[in-house]
Amino acid sequence: MPTYAIGDIHGCNRTFQALLEQLPLQPGDKLVLLGDLIDRGPDSKGVVDLVFRLREYGHRVVCLRGNHEQLLLDAIADESAWNRWLINGGLEALESFGLARPDQIPELYLDFFRAMPFWYETDGFLCVHGGPDFSLADPLENEHRLLWMRRWYADIDYQWLGDRTILHGHTPEEMEMIETQYRNLETGRYLNLDNGCVYAYRGMLRSDLGRLLAFSLDEGKLFVQKCVE
Repeated sequence: MPTYAIGDIHGCNRTFQALLEQLPLQPGDKLVLLGDLIDRGPDSKGVVDLVFRLREYGHRVVCLRGNHEQLLLDAIADESAWNRWLINGGLEALESFGLARPDQIPELYLDFFRAMPFWYETDGFLCVHGGPDFSLADPLENEHRLLWMRRWYADIDYQWLGDRTILHGHTPEEMEMIETQYRNLETGRYLNLDNGCVYAYRGMLRSDLGRLLAFSLDEGKLFVQKCVE
């Protein structure tokens, strides 16, 4: 069955829906969401609800944990972490739920976030939110770094990586750089799928950001959807 990876959605539910309409999805097809489904954008709850519906329709949806899901879980576990989450986009997420406090979020959603894996491997692709830490013997060992790593391309251990290709998000990148990675995928074997979709919604009107991306693992095709929030 076909598999598609999708970059950081950040509460941009209308854009997420528009991107899905570009994909020739059939029941049983797999979606791998690379983390940061929530925060900053207008409809974090709607994004998660859409994931629930996609699963009900028969799609296999794997949702990786991003640093923003972790910030929320940290806030749930420790009230002293509330402010850090709220100033990093959690306030917009709470508003989408119609709530005032993170500990009011229903368990259905919290269980969803808690169940998110830190990485996922399928069909020769290694999917992660931030990136592997190649300073470690096992680059997938440190969960914190999997969520927060940036600028690790120069450190890739290709012997460890083998014939796999890394798909990731977390670091908003210009389309020109993403397209260069895409053209050189066979040799570089990494692709950033975060073009900072949510920044268009937040009024940061740089022409090189503001798109939500999907990548077909089977056909090697890149799908691009401008932010429509």
